[in-house]
Amino acid sequence: MANIFGSEQTHNGSFRADDLKMTFGGVGGDGALVQQANFTLTRNVSMLYEIGSTNVYYVGNRRQGQAQLNRIVGGKGNFKAMVEKFGDMCSPDTITLEASGGCKAAAGGATYNLMEATLTTVGASVTAQEIVVTETLGFIFADLEYS
Repeated sequence: MANIFGSEQTHNGSFRADDLKMTFGGVGGDGALVQQANFTLTRNVSMLYEIGSTNVYYVGNRRQGQAQLNRIVGGKGNFKAMVEKFGDMCSPDTITLEASGGCKAAAGGATYNLMEATLTTVGASVTAQEIVVTETLGFIFADLEYS
C-alpha cells in the first residue's frame, strides 16, 4: 500500500512532558505554573593583534548569564518562597532545568545548572480576552554547568 503523502515516516522516539523538571535552589517547580523558561550565557572575548606579525590573542572569559521565566499567577506557595529566596542578591542559588529520558531512541537528556542566580526583574501582564495574569521574572547568573 502506498503512503498517501509520498514518503514513509519512521517514529524515532517520544518525549513525555513529565520528563522535564525544574528546581529553584532545591525547591521543586511543581505547581509554579511556569509556562516558558529561557536563558543565555554570554562570554566576553576580545581579540588583540600584535603589530608587525600575524599573531592574534584572545583575552577575556568573563561570563554573564540571563534567564527569564514566564508563569501564570496562582499555583502553590512554593513559588512565592522561590521569589523571596532569589530576591536576596547576597544569597544567590542555583536554578536547575533537567530534561531527562524519553522513550525508545530519543532517550538521553541534558541538565542545565544556572549557577549563583539572583532575581533582577519582576513584571506582569494581563489581557482582557484571557483574564489570566502572566508574571515575568528575570534573573542574572554567574556561570552555567551543562551535563
